Order: sequence, then C-alpha cells, then structure tokens
Amino acid sequence: MSDICAVTILAILEKMRHQLDRLGMTSPASITKGTGRFPPLCWPLFCFSIFALKFLLFAIDPAPKLYLGDSGSYIWTALSGSIPPDRSFFYGYVIRWTALWTGSLTWLMVVQVCLSAITCILFSSVTRVIFELPERWSYVFGFLCAIDPLQLLYERYVMTEAISLFLYAFVIYHSFLYLKTRRLRNLVIVQAASVFLIGFRMSFLLQVQIDTIILPLLAFAPDVLKQIRRRPLAEASFTSPGRVCAGHLLLSVMLMFLLHAGYKRTNGWLSHREPDYLYSTGTTLLAYWAPVLQAEDAPDPRLADLIRRGDEFHLKNPVFRNAQRFRPGHLIDRLRKLEPDRAKADSLAKKTALHALWRDPLGVLGIGCRTYVGYWNVAAMKRCAESDFSFRRPPDDNLMALLASRFHLSYSKGTIMSPTQLYYVAAWPYYFLILLAPLLSGLAIALRSVRRYAILLFVHISIMMAMAMTFGSDSIRYLQPISFMTLLVLALGAKIALRSVRKDEAVAGGQSSSVETLRPPLSALAQPAFTGS
Repeated sequence: MSDICAVTILAILEKMRHQLDRLGMTSPASITKGTGRFPPLCWPLFCFSIFALKFLLFAIDPAPKLYLGDSGSYIWTALSGSIPPDRSFFYGYVIRWTALWTGSLTWLMVVQVCLSAITCILFSSVTRVIFELPERWSYVFGFLCAIDPLQLLYERYVMTEAISLFLYAFVIYHSFLYLKTRRLRNLVIVQAASVFLIGFRMSFLLQVQIDTIILPLLAFAPDVLKQIRRRPLAEASFTSPGRVCAGHLLLSVMLMFLLHAGYKRTNGWLSHREPDYLYSTGTTLLAYWAPVLQAEDAPDPRLADLIRRGDEFHLKNPVFRNAQRFRPGHLIDRLRKLEPDRAKADSLAKKTALHALWRDPLGVLGIGCRTYVGYWNVAAMKRCAESDFSFRRPPDDNLMALLASRFHLSYSKGTIMSPTQLYYVAAWPYYFLILLAPLLSGLAIALRSVRRYAILLFVHISIMMAMAMTFGSDSIRYLQPISFMTLLVLALGAKIALRSVRKDEAVAGGQSSSVETLRPPLSALAQPAFTGS
C-alpha cells in the first residue's frame, strides 16, 4: 500500500512539473525581475518541504478522530458494504482499502495527509501557472495553505473533507488551465474528476453542474463579443470563437449527463434502488427549511397536521434545524413514523420543502442570512469551532468496541483538546476573513486582467457560502473548501498589488531617466555665463 501511494504521488508531482515546464513557469527567463533567480531544484525542494511540514505536524497529533454520525456511517460502509442513503459512498471503500485490511486507521490518516500535501502543491501551482505570481510568493502562499487550520484538522478525521478537498483543488486547477489555454482535454479532465468529487462529497454537485456551462462561456466570451462587434454570428467561419465555444459547451453538457448517469446507476446498483445521487434529499431539505414550513405546504394531511403541532419539537426555531433531521422525537423521526416507507417519506418531504421554497423564497433566504449574521460574534465562532470536535456526542460503547476490535483504536471520551484542535479554535480571527470571501472575490471582478478567474472564484465561493449557511449551523467545517478559495482570492489580490508596485517603480524609474537626459553636464555648468570682451 505504501509503495502504491509513493508511486502515485511521485507521478502526480512529475506531471505537474512537466505542466509548469510547458507553460514556461520554471525556466529562469520566466522569473520576473526583482523576484530573484532560483536553482532548478527549487520546485522539488518546495514539494519536499510541504510533505515534511505535513508529516511533522501529523507526528505531533497523529490520533484519528471521529465526527458522529458521519464517521460511523462511513465505517459501517467499509465493514458491511451498505450504501448510506444521505451521503456519498466512495469514502467508505477508501476506509476498507486502507484501514480495514491493515487493522488500523493510521494508514487512512497517512493517505489523507499525503493528499492534503498535494492539495497545497496544486494551490501553489495555480498561483504560479495561472496567476503568474513571482515564484517565491507562490511558495509563500503554498505554505500558508499547508497550515490552514481547517485543512490540518480534517486530515485527522475519519471524514471526507481531506480527500474531497484534494479532488476539488484538482478540479479548480484544471478549470483555471482551461480558462487560460482553452484546451479541450482540460475540460474533459474537469468533468471526469468532478464525478469522483461528488462521489466523496455531494455538496459539490451544484458547483459541478454550473461549471459545465460557465467554463466554456468564460473561456470564449471575450473573443465571441469581439466577433459580434465585427460581424454577425451567421457570417462566422466554422472555426470562429462562437462556434468553437458552442462545440465545447455541447461536449461539456454531454459528458456531464453521461458521467453522472453512470454514477447514479452505480449508486442505485449498490443500494438496490432506482438510480439517483442520494436517497434522502427531501428529508434533508425539509429539516433545514423547517422554520418556514406551513401546513398548506404539505400535500399529505398527516404531514400538514404534524407541521401544525410544530411547537412540540421547536419547528420554527432555526437552532434546532440539525435536530429536526437527526434527533428522535423531532420532524424527520416523526415523519418516518407516519410514513414507514423511506422512499415515500422522502418524496413527500421533497414536495413539501419545494412548495415552501416556491411560496416563500425570501423566508428560505432569510434562514441563511440569520445563520451568516450569527457567525459574527467571537464567542459564537469559538463555540462553533469546538462543536466540530463532537465532544457532546461521544461514541457509544458498541462503536468503541468495534473500533477496538477492527482498528485497534482506543478512543477516549474525554474533552481534552489535541494540539490541532487547540490551533483550530485559536484561529477564530481567520474564520471572519473567510466570511468576507464573497465580497473580496466580487471586488476582484472589476479588474479586467483577472476577470475570468475572479468570476469563477466568486461563483464557487457564493454557492458554497449559501449552502453552508442554509444547510449548516453551529459548525465551522462547512467553511473548509471556502477557506481554500479564500486563499486563492488573497493570492489574486497579491498579484494585483505586486503588479501595481512594479508599475509604480517603472514609472518612477522612467521619470528619473527623463530628468537625467534633460540635465546639462557638470562641465557646462562650470563655464562662465558670458565670454568675450
């Protein structure tokens, strides 16, 4: 297993190095004046340093951590092969392939740390290849990514966050490459990798679907607009930007439908159900939109009556949205007692939730806004960070016995925070910066030189922030992928700032040269003003 991981990592790094070489980003000629000259071993040394830093921090805090019941669901998939109805299923098989046969979760942690290191290298590659930051600045941002508290914490959790962030970084890297080069193979890679991404974390589905449309449009929009100004599209040649854009768009849509249909069929085959992404979308929507539900939203009188009696289980209180989904005696538990058939209950919940959205879209939006505003409090932010440790929901005795027998893991029920968890809580000021990411990326759209990249960042950040606020509460972990994108926004801002500084220096240097050319030589000044008698 270790040999396979090492070979895979080396192959990925070598491929990235060749990509940098092809784009001219590692040759001395490509290094901007004033940033210094670097030896040929600088890139491998940086990659080695990232891996060394990651494993040094892992050695300080190597204990696997659980978040119930997500971790328990994935472990059960690894042990039994059963597919969770409300989660992506790939991660359970990763646990089976890395931890089950070795009898230890440590191998899973090692794989996640390795993939997290590659995530940082991909991040640095984006800043260098796409944003064209000076080399040393791209390395600085790579190390900042490596010490991201949201990334460090979830390297140690039996959860999908670390692997899904690696796949997301891979998708973003090739998305930016497509915008820069408009090569069709990068678009194909984005679609293929996106299937694996949603296979680990379904919350990325909306971004994947929007990328299918927006990437070809962003890549060709400037040329298409120029063509429209010059002559109508009807008079354009076969290789005109408009027709090429249409071809890329058609291929992108076809690939998405084909690949996603394959994923849904695979999920249905493994679950012994009809093909679908998930099998509890309706109950999830119903629980998180519970505060806006009205009895008239429900097509079934039993559910309508349950909504009328919502005060019995705090239906209108946004704080209890997560409880409505998981706790006994709350909304979803009561619904399943009314309708024991899980498929029918989910269909009924979806119809009710969508009717509530259609009736009161501002109310659903208000749920997310109230959650967003609630984060802007230091005490609340620290409390949300501590809630991610699952101290209030420790494993029960059966799960602890299972962990001990199958993975030789002695899991403590104590509330003593590990070094990584202490760092996670202490980093609370950074989380406020993440909350500002939609604004920062929106401001970057005003700059023409980076507009395509800024639009993609803004779209992804806005979608993830809206979903985190609408479907998450009392937790920081939903901000993890937004943190990665926030650092990219900061790198984009650094590129703009450095370009402005270099422009000011060039202007100052030019003015100095012009003054020197107008200044007479000193010998001429030493001559007398008047000569003759």
